[in-house]
Amino acid sequence: MSRARWFVVAALLVGALGVLSVKLGWPDRREPAPGPFVYDGAPLPPGAEARLTAGGWTLSDVAGPFRQRALARPPSGGETRWVVFFGGNGPGYLDEARGVLESLDAGRGLGLAAVAPPGFDGSEGAPSPEALRAASEAAVRWLVTTHQPSALYLVGFSMGSHAALAAAHALAHDGKPARSLVLMAPFTRMDVTDKGLWGRLRLPDRYDNLPLAISGLPPARVLHGLADPALPPAHGEEVARRLGASFQSFPGVGHSELLKHPAALAEARAGLEP
Repeated sequence: MSRARWFVVAALLVGALGVLSVKLGWPDRREPAPGPFVYDGAPLPPGAEARLTAGGWTLSDVAGPFRQRALARPPSGGETRWVVFFGGNGPGYLDEARGVLESLDAGRGLGLAAVAPPGFDGSEGAPSPEALRAASEAAVRWLVTTHQPSALYLVGFSMGSHAALAAAHALAHDGKPARSLVLMAPFTRMDVTDKGLWGRLRLPDRYDNLPLAISGLPPARVLHGLADPALPPAHGEEVARRLGASFQSFPGVGHSELLKHPAALAEARAGLEP
């Protein structure tokens, strides 16, 4: 075998050992966490923009570390308050967000907004904990600057609980704290990775809510389904304890089911009162 081929073989062996060490977690010593789940964002399908913008909604771009797609409906009937929803890890991010926001508004005329994070619904960038935090901070700062709400309510579901907590910290840092915070099916720690072979080989991204779930944030409430197979209710209880928030559980309710459960939505709406 020629010297050049020996170099190629040696490089491949070194690379294989490196991948194996990542897969086995060497030298990773992280605490166990739910997952790894797979990032499931996707571009907007054909025709989605027309459906999303029906009924007074608009799609625009938020500038920041990434170009993000923002879906918003302005307030009506003299309302000046806004609700921002941060969704979970799945396709159809903005479509799901619109449905949840309309359920939370329940005809009150609140301003409603959702901003797709990097890697979801055409927003630029690749998903990661750092990207999600930076994007959520840019999203609420865009909303405050553009729409000047009299009060801002933050609602985060699943992976979006990380975004909502980061947004709450950003608003507090800017001296414009959110009025309240509602977390639905949050986690303490959670692992997420890419699709395909590389996602199975690499060390997953670790999302950690514990450094963000601290006292001193706006009044908060935490909601969790007791039949959640992805993120156990104990995660929600721990997040609530650290926030000094109320905790409400819902027997027989799973993960995504929480977003459509009437009692859970009623409890979330109660967190949006003046």
